[in-house]
Amino acid sequence: MTEEELRPPREADLIRVARLARGLSPEKAAELAPIRLGGARWRHIERGYEPKKPPKRVRAPDKTLAHMAYVVGVSPDRLDEVDRGVAAEILREILRQEAESEQEPERPYADLSDRLERATWEMPLPVEDRKVIIDALRLSRTQGRRNHSA
Repeated sequence: MTEEELRPPREADLIRVARLARGLSPEKAAELAPIRLGGARWRHIERGYEPKKPPKRVRAPDKTLAHMAYVVGVSPDRLDEVDRGVAAEILREILRQEAESEQEPERPYADLSDRLERATWEMPLPVEDRKVIIDALRLSRTQGRRNHSA
């Protein structure tokens, strides 16, 4: 392969620069990706080829590129700028789903229909402490049922 053929695609440069700006190694970035991706594969995609004899050209599939962009903070518009429209659309959907999940109110740990759990949940204590108390209530009820049935 010629030097020109070994040049990484534009999207690979974009991902590499964004990763470096975040201070991430390829291994750490790959670990943060919600898809299965290793550090070596991340490096190959950034480089644009696998260092074999002869070198093998590598271009990230759209889904992979979208998840890589998500990890390093590249926007869908920037993926569009480097002619990776399908990856940009996948990234937009990733961001849309993330925004929706953040808007859903977190359900309380306690069963609010239960008088004791509700009272515990409303106590001015740290959440973790309230959860410990509720777990203890639930455990004592379970053990009480076993004792009565024996």
